[in-house]
Amino acid sequence: MSVRVIMTCVGGAMAPDLLTHLREDPLLMPYLVGVDASASAKGRDFVDAFYQVPWGESEDYVESIARIVKEEDIDIVLPGSDQEAFVLSRSRGSISAAGAVTLTSPMEVLDLIRDKQATYEALGRAGIQVPDYVCVVKIAELQAAMSNYGYPHRSIIVKPVVGRGGRGMCVLVGTNDTPPSWIGRGTREMSLDEAPTMERMSEWFTSGSLMVMPVLKDPAYDVDVLAVKGKAKYALVRQRVNPAGIPFAGNHVISDAPIREYCLEVTEALGLDGLHDIDLMTDNQGRPALLEINPRMSGSVVVAHTIGFPIVSAAIAVALGLEYPTIALTSNATVTLISRAVMVRNQDLSKNS
Repeated sequence: MSVRVIMTCVGGAMAPDLLTHLREDPLLMPYLVGVDASASAKGRDFVDAFYQVPWGESEDYVESIARIVKEEDIDIVLPGSDQEAFVLSRSRGSISAAGAVTLTSPMEVLDLIRDKQATYEALGRAGIQVPDYVCVVKIAELQAAMSNYGYPHRSIIVKPVVGRGGRGMCVLVGTNDTPPSWIGRGTREMSLDEAPTMERMSEWFTSGSLMVMPVLKDPAYDVDVLAVKGKAKYALVRQRVNPAGIPFAGNHVISDAPIREYCLEVTEALGLDGLHDIDLMTDNQGRPALLEINPRMSGSVVVAHTIGFPIVSAAIAVALGLEYPTIALTSNATVTLISRAVMVRNQDLSKNS
């Protein structure tokens, strides 16, 4: 077969690696089209055809993608950014009319996972463990929640209920409880060693209601999950070498049955479809603790392909109704990035099962 694929946002740091692995897939034998808002996107030299397109939030974005679908006779569109996943899911009718499938969950599912409170409540109704949290809509409630979680002695997290990738998150550092050093140090986050002023707390509510929760524990994980119309098929557990995840510093790919099963349960409870990235940490009892579910594949999903677990290829195949061999992970591995993803260690999984 020869599958014709559009991958969006090919300017990502690891896009060339993923495109290289996809090109080498002996079953799909894909014709790859890359699109990006930047003319100098990193992945443009790793595709068969490249198009510069408007930003995902532009009014012309969907029209541009639909036009390319027709011109290149595309079978499937893979969004590479959150914004594009939302826009393409909302416009899947236009993309379908142009002749292609969109590899995203339905819009109602993406709206659900964008709202952390709604996500946690849905999982709670399904009997699935979620981190301890409370949601607040005004300063008095925020102050009460901070106190109830032990602040200013214990460290806590305050973040928008609706948000992505740690944007707007604040770590309030407790006097007797030092959180992991990387939490709150990213470009999208903040960390406060002093008590927040009333003015600052008021500013936090500009994006809507807030979620307050204790600081979770290392390690941090990305879990790649593949589902077909709410039915989970695969989950690959990747423990981050760099817990913040940005910049990518490598993964320990591990056979962790509790985390894998937890993510498969989350996938089915929320009705996910296609390929998603689930971010996790650990609670005080050592159990998996959900951070968020990304609306598209992970930017570092190429790690799966590097160890012989071609989950993006499988996602493309099943979305098109094609058969793809069952994926079997047979070894733990550590993967790092040295100009491109390289596997540096294997060990027999049978010793860890």
